[in-house]
Amino acid sequence: MEDYQQLLSAYQQIQTLSEQMIALAQAAQWDALIEMEVIYVQAVEKTAKLVAIAELSPALQGILRNKLQQILNNETELKRLMQQRMDELRVLIGQSTRQSVVNSTYGQFHDRALLLGEPQPR
Repeated sequence: MEDYQQLLSAYQQIQTLSEQMIALAQAAQWDALIEMEVIYVQAVEKTAKLVAIAELSPALQGILRNKLQQILNNETELKRLMQQRMDELRVLIGQSTRQSVVNSTYGQFHDRALLLGEPQPR
C-alpha cells in the first residue's frame, strides 16, 4: 500500500510540475522554466526508479495510465509553446542580422555623407 501511495504521489508531482512549466512558458518566464525543468527531470528519474521496483495492480496501472496521459498532453503543450518562442526568436535574430548589415553598409559611407545645410566642395 505504501508503494501505491508513493508512486501515485510521484506521478502527481510530475503532473503538477508540468502544469507549472506550462504556466511559466505562457508567462514568458523562460529562466524560471529552465530552472524548473531540472526539478522536473529529477522527479521523472525518481519515479522511474519507483516504477521499476513496484508491483502494479491493474487498478493502479489504470490510474497511472491516466496520469501519464495528462503528463504527455502537458509535454505536448509545452513543446508547442517552446516552438512558438523559438519561432519568435528566429524572427528577432533575422531582424537583428538585417539591421546589422544595413548599419555596416551605411556605416562605410559616414565620412562621405552630406549633412543638410553644409556647403558642398566644388
